[in-house]
Amino acid sequence: MLRVATFNIRNGLALDWLNSWWFRRGAAVTAIRSLGADVLGLQEVYEFQRGYLVRKLPGLRWHGQGRGGGRSGEQCPVAVSGGFLTVLEHRTRWYGETPDVPGTRLPDASFPRVATLLRLRDQRTTREFAVVNTHLDERHPANRAASVRQLVGWLDPAVPAVVMGDFNAVPDDGDVMGPLLEAGFRPAPVTGGTVHRFTGTATGRRIDHILAGPQWTIEEAGVERGRPDGKLPSDHWPVRATLRL
Repeated sequence: MLRVATFNIRNGLALDWLNSWWFRRGAAVTAIRSLGADVLGLQEVYEFQRGYLVRKLPGLRWHGQGRGGGRSGEQCPVAVSGGFLTVLEHRTRWYGETPDVPGTRLPDASFPRVATLLRLRDQRTTREFAVVNTHLDERHPANRAASVRQLVGWLDPAVPAVVMGDFNAVPDDGDVMGPLLEAGFRPAPVTGGTVHRFTGTATGRRIDHILAGPQWTIEEAGVERGRPDGKLPSDHWPVRATLRL
């Protein structure tokens, strides 16, 4: 079994008043712990947020660059837990014509968008698999669709893969989800919304997704809507899934 989760933790520079990072970061740590994920994809992470999480969650191994390269700009890091997982490769790629050049962006994009890609081996089974964590364009549907097409092209169909993140697209958005579905990916079956803008409701849009390639069996999945110590850990709810190869 493999437990995976995705969580947009809301960037720490946003002026969210009493919901700002400094007031809710402890709740974010508790929420992440409660997911119990072996592989965790986060979005909207600045380096000072990552540093705090690294200190508070010492059992995790972190991978991924920021939008500007290195630790510059928002990141989509992947954190790996569990002694049974070995990271064989990791890289960050940028959507656009030069995906290995930091800062690359698609036409009219507000800023670069990245994907963090890992290849791992499960030492319990010796099986290898890939994980991709991403955060797609917030404004332009054409850029979201182009990003997913590019992402699918980066994957080896022979390697079991999990794609997760904040897609800024709902489940029935065919332009975004279509290329993944055509490649054999299946969404983890969850209900209700994931983005709530600090309202704490479950009825917002579901734009945070986990999709598993055809080699995986999805055992269970859900949206976690806990409020550690009565605080909202983010303006999104995390999504988790348990998978089996």
